[in-house]
Amino acid sequence: MTARKANAGGRWRQWLDRTLIRSVENASPFMVSAAWLGLVGHPIFYIIWRYLFPQPYENLPLRIIGSLLCLPIVFRHYWPRRLAPYLPLGFHIAVVYNIPFFFTYFLIQNDFSQVWIFSTLGGAFLLTLLVDWRTALVFFAAGGLLWFGFSFSTSSSFNHADFLQYLVIFLFPLVFGGILNYQLQRYRKIQTRFEKRLRKITAENSRMMQEQNLLLSHFLSNTIVAKLRKFQRKFDLETAIKLITKQEERFCAIMEADIRNFTKLFGHESEKMVAQLINQCFTEITRIGQDLAVIKPVGDSIFMYSDDETGRDNAVVNILSLAIFFVNSIEEINRQLESQGHEPLNFGIAAHAGNAIYGNLASNTLIDPTIIGLNVNKTARMEELTKIPGIREIVGINAIILSEEIVEYGSEFLDPSELITLDLEQLQVQVRDFEDVQRLYALPREVAARYAEKTRALIETQRNLRPSALSPMDANSYNGVSYYYDMQGFGPNTSWTIIIDAGTFPARAINSYAIEMLQDLNYQLNRADGQWIILNTANHPGEYDEDDVESLIVKIIGELNRREQATLATS
Repeated sequence: MTARKANAGGRWRQWLDRTLIRSVENASPFMVSAAWLGLVGHPIFYIIWRYLFPQPYENLPLRIIGSLLCLPIVFRHYWPRRLAPYLPLGFHIAVVYNIPFFFTYFLIQNDFSQVWIFSTLGGAFLLTLLVDWRTALVFFAAGGLLWFGFSFSTSSSFNHADFLQYLVIFLFPLVFGGILNYQLQRYRKIQTRFEKRLRKITAENSRMMQEQNLLLSHFLSNTIVAKLRKFQRKFDLETAIKLITKQEERFCAIMEADIRNFTKLFGHESEKMVAQLINQCFTEITRIGQDLAVIKPVGDSIFMYSDDETGRDNAVVNILSLAIFFVNSIEEINRQLESQGHEPLNFGIAAHAGNAIYGNLASNTLIDPTIIGLNVNKTARMEELTKIPGIREIVGINAIILSEEIVEYGSEFLDPSELITLDLEQLQVQVRDFEDVQRLYALPREVAARYAEKTRALIETQRNLRPSALSPMDANSYNGVSYYYDMQGFGPNTSWTIIIDAGTFPARAINSYAIEMLQDLNYQLNRADGQWIILNTANHPGEYDEDDVESLIVKIIGELNRREQATLATS
C-alpha cells in the first residue's frame, strides 16, 4: 500500500511538473511583457481607481505584493542558472495571485461594480493566454471558490446568487480563450514539426556542402576552402571564387623546407621507396596543419604560409608550431631509418614573416592561390644557408633558420634564450640576394623536441577553435547555455561534432561528468578561449540523428547544471 501511494505520488508530481513547464513554454513569448504589465499596472491602476475614478474598495499593500511577484519574472533572463528550475513555480504563483485571486477578491469587495466586472472578464481572458486552458479553469475556479468560501465566514452582505450569475458570464472568456489557447498550441506543434523538417533539409544541405568541401579539400588547403565557404554564404559561388583568388598584399608567416642530398637518396634506394619516404614525411604535417596554414608539397620540398586574418602574432605562431611539429615528425622517421641501417633525412628549413602578394597566379580556369614577393624569396634564400658546412656544423641537421621578424612576432611562443644567434658578417656568409641581412637565428632539433608537447597542444587548440567559425552550424541555446553541432558524412558513416559553451560551469563538475560519461564521445575540454566542451560521435557512425544529438546536448547541460548545484550546496 505504501509503495502504491509512493508511485501515485510520483506520477502526480511528474504530471504537475509537466503541466507547469508546458504553461511556461506556452507563455514564454509574452511572459515578460505580461509581467511588466503587472509590475507597473498595479501602482497605475491604484492611482486611477483611488483618485481619478474612485471605487468603493482599493488596497495598496495587496497591489504592492502583486507587483513584487511580477518583478522576478520581468528579469527572468538574468536569473542565475541554479534558479532556472524554479521559474515555472514562481511564474504560476504570480499568475494565480495577480489574476484569479486578485480580480475575484476585488470584484467581491467592490460589490460587483461594473468596472470590476469588466476587469475580471479581461483577467479571465488573459489567464487563458498565460497558462494551459485546463490550468486556467482550475486557477479561476480556485480563486472564485476561495473568496466564495471566505464570504461565508464573514458578516459581509455578499449575494451568492449574484456571484453564480456572474460566474456563468465569466466562463465565456475562459471557454473562448481556452479554445484560442488550444488552437494556438496545435499551431505551435505544427510549427515545431515544420521546423524539425526544415532542420533536416538544412542538415541535408549541410551534408551536400560537406561533400563539396571534402572534394575541394583534396585539392585546396582547408584554410582556402573555409574562406571560399565564408564568402559563398554571403555571395554566389562565382563571386566567392573571385574574392579568394584576387591579388592583394597580405602579411604572411612563411616556411620552406627542402631535403638536403635528395639526389643521393636515389643511389641507395629505389625511386618508389624514395617516393614513399617523401610521402611519409609530408603526410602528417599536411593532415594536421591544413586548418592553420596553406601547405604546398612540391617534389622533395614543402612550402607553407599563414596570413594575418586572425592577427600577425597568430599567423607567426601557426607557422612556428607547424615547423617545430615538422622537425619532430622527421626526427621520428629518422629513428626508424637508423634502426634499419639507413641514413637519416636532413632537411633545410627556414621561417620568415613579412608582406607578400597573395592571389591566383594561374589562369582563370585553375584555382591555385599562392603568395609571391621578396619575403617569399628571402625565406627560400635563408633555407639555402643550411647547405653551407659552417652553418650546418653550428645548428646541426633539421634545425630551423629563423629571421629576426619571425622571432620578434613569436617571442611569446619561443624563448629567445634557447635560440642560436647567427652573426652572418662574423661567419662570413650572406643570404643570397639579401646582403643587408646581418643576423639570423636557429632553433636546433634538440630544442624543437622540448617544444613537442606544447606545439601539439597548440595546434589542436587552434584547430578546435575553428569549428564554430568554419562549419555551417547555427547557434542554439538551452537553459541559457549556447551550443553548436554539425554533421559529417552521410548514411551509415554519419557522425556529429558537438560544441557546448561550458564557461559558467565549474571545471570540477565538467571533469567528473566527462570521466564518467563522455569518454566514448572523444571528449575534449578547450580552455583557450572561454571553456568549450567538444564532442564527436565518430566512434558510433550512423547511430545518431539530429534528434538524438539534441537530446544528448540537453542531457549533458541538465546534468552539468545538477552537478553545479550539488557543488554549490556542499561548498
